[in-house]
Amino acid sequence: MSDSKNEGVKKQKKVKFGSLAAQSIPELWMAHFVSSIILVLLTLAFMKICTAIIGTKAAALTTANAKEILLSWQGPVLIIIAIVFVLVYAALDLFLRIYVTGGILRGEKAGIFKSILDSLKSIKRFLNPSGISILVYILFAVPLVGIGFSVGLTENFAIPNFIMEVLLKSKLFIIVAIIAIVVLFIIGFLYLFTLHGVLLSGLSAKEAKKYSVKLMKKNWKKFLLTMIIVVAVCFFARVAISRTVNAIFQANLNQVEESLPSNYEEKDFSDPSAWTSLSDEDSQIMSYRVGSVFSVLEWGYLDMFLTLICSAIIMVYFTKLYLEFDAAEHGEESPSWLSRIKGKVYVSKIILMIGLVVAVGILSFVLAVDGNSYILKKKEPSIFAHRSCGTLGFENSVEGLSLALEHGCIGGEIDIQRTKDGYYIINHDNDFARLAGVAKKPSKMTLAEIEELELKDENGNIHKVPKLEEFLSEAKKLNCMLLLELKGETADEQMADDVVAMVKEYDVEDLVIYISLKENVMNYLKEQHPEAVVSSVFFAGIGNFGNLPCDLLGMEEGMASPLLYFNAHINGKSVDVWTPNSESSLRLFMDSDVDYITTDEVELSQKVRKDLDSRTEREIIKDRLQDFWSI
Repeated sequence: MSDSKNEGVKKQKKVKFGSLAAQSIPELWMAHFVSSIILVLLTLAFMKICTAIIGTKAAALTTANAKEILLSWQGPVLIIIAIVFVLVYAALDLFLRIYVTGGILRGEKAGIFKSILDSLKSIKRFLNPSGISILVYILFAVPLVGIGFSVGLTENFAIPNFIMEVLLKSKLFIIVAIIAIVVLFIIGFLYLFTLHGVLLSGLSAKEAKKYSVKLMKKNWKKFLLTMIIVVAVCFFARVAISRTVNAIFQANLNQVEESLPSNYEEKDFSDPSAWTSLSDEDSQIMSYRVGSVFSVLEWGYLDMFLTLICSAIIMVYFTKLYLEFDAAEHGEESPSWLSRIKGKVYVSKIILMIGLVVAVGILSFVLAVDGNSYILKKKEPSIFAHRSCGTLGFENSVEGLSLALEHGCIGGEIDIQRTKDGYYIINHDNDFARLAGVAKKPSKMTLAEIEELELKDENGNIHKVPKLEEFLSEAKKLNCMLLLELKGETADEQMADDVVAMVKEYDVEDLVIYISLKENVMNYLKEQHPEAVVSSVFFAGIGNFGNLPCDLLGMEEGMASPLLYFNAHINGKSVDVWTPNSESSLRLFMDSDVDYITTDEVELSQKVRKDLDSRTEREIIKDRLQDFWSI
């Protein structure tokens, strides 16, 4: 051992574990801070490289053209790059946390860059069937099941809402899903120590799985009791501190707000030359705005900081249990805990933590000065009723269009399919099993057979399958918009030509937007009928979406983002988000820069609009900036 190492060890004393956990906070925070910067740069590089490769084939890789691109030479290249990216991301996110925590508990000198190097070197240990299965579980099962440590890249992974809405209508799916979740939960619990076995004990992935099961079977009672207490304490402490600080902020702002004149005129403070002639009222407004912005950003930063620390503390206690169980398994005494070395590096981390709090205050002033850029009222997005009228009436019904208009919609979305004898009817599913009890596809039935079907709503009322002509006629009569989705296996070039011809026949070209999940059909439609307004619809993708050959980007709510709206708008495209149906998601998108929203919950959207219109300036600032730290 070198003299410098000996000198470091002499400075360390045996301490209680709680004291060590508290001392480790600056190091754990710094590890997160450094890894976050690296991960952002890594992600940007990955996106840029993938966009360049995809650009040799198409503007973007989406769920609408994935098959075509993945079967080309670009596909294997993108897959290899994606695999490397995911492995490196997992190493610099999750593996790094374990290495840093393990080093702290073993009394090692802090070394974030050594831990980063060890994390990257450890990737090769997972390049085998057992290792890959571990990573797949962490990436996709942990977010769904909720047990285990997740990776930031996929921590919000979920099955898209529009798919879940369909699947949850099947009792068989619900039963299978429950069984699968229970099985995955048990597997996840038994394998919880697997990563620690690989990274801290040097075991192979296969050995670590077996070792984890062995440790869990012997120590599951102590493990559960300890972790339940730790998680509960962290949760309640975080909530208590966060809410108390927020309450203090809001109480002070309430006092300032009461002193403001009622219905004061919104001021623009972005011009520094105007600061020399501020009236008392202007100064009050400025102070109020700075305080409002500061309360949102500082509280948001505090909440993010507390969440990070709680997560780190949970990892510390988890690793402590592993080291204790591992020592007992080898007949050794429980590890003793050494205090952290509090040199210049340690102090600098504390200074940086405090410095960021000050930086948030400065940022609050800057954003408050430029407040009009995000405080002023946004253009209201137009609402389309999903399946003609959403939950207002029977799905894909002609009568539903007038209901949608009565509730503030500009029109409705409908699903077009072709019959066996070449007619176009409106139906969402691949067959008529759900609505009519007939498990036959429209493409396998004649129009006469389909007209004999009786569709039943949840109240037992009987409806008929409508034809496209009925909707075109009704749209012309009501002067309302239609989102025409070319749907299912019959969505092809023939459908595109036929539907365009019918739209022209009814003279409703200006009232129609064509959409489809099949990009090749949309590309054909735009090439052959350039006057048509076409939307490319997708629920996942990567690339330059603004350069897609369409007029409108239709994206599932899970992938919609301000950056994507901006990219679309600077390229002259509109944005349609589908299908946000909860109050929180409708509130988010109705107060954003999207142009259209397609939803089932039309009445709820009306309520949300009233709530948004009645907000105070402080409430607007909160809504616009509350996700600032997640951008």
